[in-house]
Amino acid sequence: MTPGMLVVAILLAQAPEPVHAVLPPGTPVHIRFPESIEGGRERVGAVVRLQTTLALEVGGCAVVPAFAPIAATVVVSRPARMFDRSGRLELRFDSLSASPGSWAPLTAVLDSLEWAARGTLTSQGQLRERGRSIRGIVGTAGAAGIVGAATGVGVVPVFVLAGLDLVLRGGRAHILAGQRGALRLTAPLEVPAPERCEPATDPWASAATPVVPPLPPRATDKQGRAGADPINLILLGSAAAVDTAFVRAGWMNARRSTFGALSRETEAIVMQSRDSAAPMSHEYYQGRVEDLRFERASPSARVRHHVRLWRADSSGTLWAGAATEDVGMLVSALRRTVTHRIAPDIDRERDLLVGDLLAGGCVALDGYTTLPGAQRSGTAGARQPFVTDARVAVLRAVACAGAGPAPGPPS
Repeated sequence: MTPGMLVVAILLAQAPEPVHAVLPPGTPVHIRFPESIEGGRERVGAVVRLQTTLALEVGGCAVVPAFAPIAATVVVSRPARMFDRSGRLELRFDSLSASPGSWAPLTAVLDSLEWAARGTLTSQGQLRERGRSIRGIVGTAGAAGIVGAATGVGVVPVFVLAGLDLVLRGGRAHILAGQRGALRLTAPLEVPAPERCEPATDPWASAATPVVPPLPPRATDKQGRAGADPINLILLGSAAAVDTAFVRAGWMNARRSTFGALSRETEAIVMQSRDSAAPMSHEYYQGRVEDLRFERASPSARVRHHVRLWRADSSGTLWAGAATEDVGMLVSALRRTVTHRIAPDIDRERDLLVGDLLAGGCVALDGYTTLPGAQRSGTAGARQPFVTDARVAVLRAVACAGAGPAPGPPS
């Protein structure tokens, strides 16, 4: 051994061992899938990406940040077959990046998945989607659902359905872009401990109170009656920047309410199938119909996350938004209409949308404010109740982070 090599060996022997933080088995890891994955289409062995939505903590300190990348491998990818109508999809979760360039081995199973019906997610984390039945469709749609769907312009009859094969074909096991869930660690996760303790907080938590113009707190109907959705989001940026932020977050532009689009939505509602860009009924703000409409795909057109945005100033860089979650169908025999039923807790939808936009990397959260005259409870469209803390999230469009391909885990 040369003198130089001897010096290096002595220095390495004296160097302190890196400190690690350990998360025990059973720890939940909240996640979202930036891209869609479908059983039967994905190649077994393909690597897919997902990300955390909340920080992981040890002793109150964040050891894995929110939006940390996770690498997974497709181990089961099977479409429905003639004598086995269950499509199947299973992922093996391999590694997690707690800091740039550092990947830690990960052993976990998919423990829950947004919108997953009972029995579709096994204890081993395999997604098994069964085919639809005529009884199940009619039983949940009801007679009114067979006749029409929410359009904003009345009930559109269902003249032609896609045929019996839509009812009887096998299920497709899929995870949609933006869909959320949780992993459960089945072995300890060991990650480098941060140099200093940063409290683990929600990625959208902010104590700042930005100053915004005194905008009206509610959307209205066409006649100007303030009985529509509360404003719970303000975006600062050009229309192009706003559109990019939503697209990067996995949200899509809703189609215009043409007869063809409405008929397609009706069919999807009746058949409990996906319609990723279904039209929305119109609401008004400051006397104008919404300028932008975005939604996130769901397994059934009967449920979805969605938001309407109105240009709120003459420069076109201030946008007021109302985000709500559709959770089912609401039939009014007296008014002869069928519309979506919204979840009363509109703050949950606001925070979910803020989290998705932050995960997309094209916005920054300036903070929360309250608009003059905002109500903490009331009724929105179709006399549906809502509750809220009356806060409005204020986001600002920024240069998109991670525009290039993200570095992958070690092979």
